[in-house]
This record gives sequence, C-alpha cells and structure tokens, in this order.
Amino acid sequence: MVVDHFKIHHAKAVTAWLADHPRVTLLFLPSSCPQANPIERVFGDVHDKCTRNHKRTQLAEVVADVKEHFQVNGPWLYQLSEIYYTPEVTAEVERLAQLDEDLAAA
Repeated sequence: MVVDHFKIHHAKAVTAWLADHPRVTLLFLPSSCPQANPIERVFGDVHDKCTRNHKRTQLAEVVADVKEHFQVNGPWLYQLSEIYYTPEVTAEVERLAQLDEDLAAA
C-alpha cells in the first residue's frame, strides 16, 4: 500500500488493521519530491503528454489520449536516481522509517 505522510495513515485504527494484515506493508513516498514519487511522476507525465495543451473539446478525447499514452508508454519501470542511494539519503530514509514506527506505536 502506497501512502504519503498524511496523519490519517498513522491513525490507531489503521495501525491496528495493519497489525491484523501482515501481508500489507506501507510504502511511504515523499510528498514534496516528485522525482522520488512514482505516482507524482506518472501524473506529471500524463499532464505533460496529454492534458497540458487543453486543445480537446470533449472529455472522451482526453480519456482516449490518456489510455493511448498508458498503452504506449506504460507501465513505467520506475527506478530512483542514483542520488537516492547515497549513505546520507539512506540514513535519512531509515530515520524517517523509525519515526513512522514510533508514531504508529504511540
């Protein structure tokens, strides 16, 4: 399950549900770094390729263009840039993961 750092994702009910469903793991993605968030990259790519010029006159045309874009260009085999694998970034990600665990336990 992909989530951001929205406070509802740390709610006690969510934490309890996750404890009862060990096959589900959370993948926290940065909300302010589109390059490291594949969902944001997809939205940005679709906007750049399909919706930016606003030349379509009907919603069906937009939907058709987006579907075609996904068929031609997706699914994306997303990989982070090498910059995200530096020791400093890895240490920060681990620190944030520990903070998330601490918040969930509280």
